[in-house]
Amino acid sequence: MINSCVMHRHTGPAPGIMVWGGIGYNSRTPLVRITCTLKCQRYYSEVLEPVVLPFLQGLATAIFQQDNARPHVARIVQRLFVNHQIKLLPWPTRSPDLSPIENMWFTVAQRLTQITPPAATPDQIWQRVEAAWSAVP
Repeated sequence: MINSCVMHRHTGPAPGIMVWGGIGYNSRTPLVRITCTLKCQRYYSEVLEPVVLPFLQGLATAIFQQDNARPHVARIVQRLFVNHQIKLLPWPTRSPDLSPIENMWFTVAQRLTQITPPAATPDQIWQRVEAAWSAVP
């Protein structure tokens, strides 16, 4: 199963950044830095096509999990899943956020809080988030 968290924010003294990342049982995607509002077309062209599709093709069986954020439920996005025969895990409308990716983000955030001094720029945060993401076993 792969999980996504599209708009996890790490904030602190420096400006925050948004990132997208996915995990599988024994694997993870590279992170995608979200530089502005993530609407359906950008989700499609910057996350799904270049990152998710190749990642899922490398797995024998996969069920893609995402919440009901607007970019996730857009027709163009739903068509991509149908066209590529990607199974989706149903996600109830008002469900609590019980996605396994939240444990990954918690671990990444813990690692970030242990680094001193705090990052001063969004680029420094990005470098640290990438390193923390890669370092989680």
